Amino acid sequence: MNVNRVSVKIAGAAVLASLSVVIQCLPPIFTTPWFMRIDLVAVPWIVCWLIFGFDAALSCMLISIPLVGVLGPFAGGWVGMTMKAIASIWMFLIPALFARKFGVEELLSKKHLYIVSALVAIAVRDIACIVLNLYFAIPIFFNMTPSQVIEFFSNPRFQSFIGLSLGLIGLTAYCVEVAFWNTIQGIIDAFTSLIIALVVAIRLPHIMRKR
Repeated sequence: MNVNRVSVKIAGAAVLASLSVVIQCLPPIFTTPWFMRIDLVAVPWIVCWLIFGFDAALSCMLISIPLVGVLGPFAGGWVGMTMKAIASIWMFLIPALFARKFGVEELLSKKHLYIVSALVAIAVRDIACIVLNLYFAIPIFFNMTPSQVIEFFSNPRFQSFIGLSLGLIGLTAYCVEVAFWNTIQGIIDAFTSLIIALVVAIRLPHIMRKR
């Protein structure tokens, strides 16, 4: 890889990291009753992967994530920062593994491959977030034990419309709430990023060459 290409990747990662921080400062699209933000913060990280590659995307995330944890409404501090990174990294790590086998151009040109990679990424994200929210994030953030977290999700005050409409309680309510909203966030991340990357590929094809 030549020096100019490396410079472009570094600059791209820095610019997209800054964009992620700016988005974090904006009001979220939606906030669940248990304070998960639905937003576009991770979109620049995934766009960075699609355009510049995995190393650039990882750098982009690592540059911006400390500020993501402290800026904007419902930032969540170091717990929110950690969960955002752990939840979102799958959205470009899993597709990157697919791209390693098929190539990025193939992944983008054959949409079913991207859809499969996104669905796998979302499934892994959901499982990781169900485990980590139960034993790490929510217990620390709300000073609860895991059993208290389950009771917490039995209270209608802390359920969104999905839990309330299905009449869920206990562990089922917890798993459905966490999986549902992480799936929504994953869909937003994966396909908003894809649309942006495709626009860039059409308008600025030289940027995506030799990535």
